[in-house]
Amino acid sequence: MSLKVESLTNEVFSVPVTSARKMIAIRPIPECLKRKAAEELHEKESNVAEELEMIKTWMRQSGHIRGRMEEQFLLGFLRSCKHSMERVKEKLDTYYTIRSVLPEVMRKRDPLDPFVRKVIQMGVTVPLPKTVNPDDPKIILIRGDAFDGDVCDFPDILKVFTMIGDILLRDDDQMMICGQAAIIDLGHSSSGHLFNFNLSFLRKASILNQQASPLRQKGFHFINTPKSFDIVLNIFKGLMTEKNRKRTIVSHGSSLESLHKYFPKSVLPAELGGELGPVQQFVDEWEQKLIDNRTYLIEEESLGVDEGRRRNTNPLAEEKDLFGTAGTFRKLEFD
Repeated sequence: MSLKVESLTNEVFSVPVTSARKMIAIRPIPECLKRKAAEELHEKESNVAEELEMIKTWMRQSGHIRGRMEEQFLLGFLRSCKHSMERVKEKLDTYYTIRSVLPEVMRKRDPLDPFVRKVIQMGVTVPLPKTVNPDDPKIILIRGDAFDGDVCDFPDILKVFTMIGDILLRDDDQMMICGQAAIIDLGHSSSGHLFNFNLSFLRKASILNQQASPLRQKGFHFINTPKSFDIVLNIFKGLMTEKNRKRTIVSHGSSLESLHKYFPKSVLPAELGGELGPVQQFVDEWEQKLIDNRTYLIEEESLGVDEGRRRNTNPLAEEKDLFGTAGTFRKLEFD
């Protein structure tokens, strides 16, 4: 039987910070997620308030970071970094630094803008609502054949991807504690247009989605892959961090039976042989969710870093070719 953890967005509980005599407001979570957070993320409920206050103090004193101070938002970074304060600082700095050098992704994020809305409606990135167990990784479906290269470019797709990610970071406790597994459906399209962009941008995008993102990857599953998919897979792996290369990476070819060994029909849409109904309903739901969070998403445009006020080392300073142009992937054609 399929289960899911319902969002508890409007519920909060207060935890005292003894030294500062302050209260924080964060959502309660089910017992299964409490156990998972304690066992895998080293989360101690009695320490959370103090840890969050330490992060906020550090951000205020940094001088260069213009970031969110909401406890629920920062708790996502604590969980992503398994409550290591040094890792949280590094990830938050990277999170805002990389966003500052990707204006094509992090600006003009209004879900009611006609062009942005058209990209949203393509449904390239689709979070699925259910998992078998309430403490399993959440499932993200990425549909390569939904990407119409005649309508938009890859940065536009990544823009919507980050918009969805921002809402998941804030609202989805199962995602933040258990991580996410990606199903990448290449469909029946030519995959060539997916690689017709600047290599420098591709490098920035990989940092944004790995080193900077608090959304933890638990596996990558490719379905409906072309014959020459090994070329794509090698490029994909080359952009991964060492940690992510050790994650489960499976190419299922065109075999739904193979995919169902990892993801039963109860958690998949009809297009992947599942029982959830057509994927379009989830595309529509997320379109409305992004519209409902329009103010929050637009606010993100004003956040980032002021390098002129930085007192520490830029976390991206050693990234080669990050700020330059290092070539372009031309169209790759697959049979």
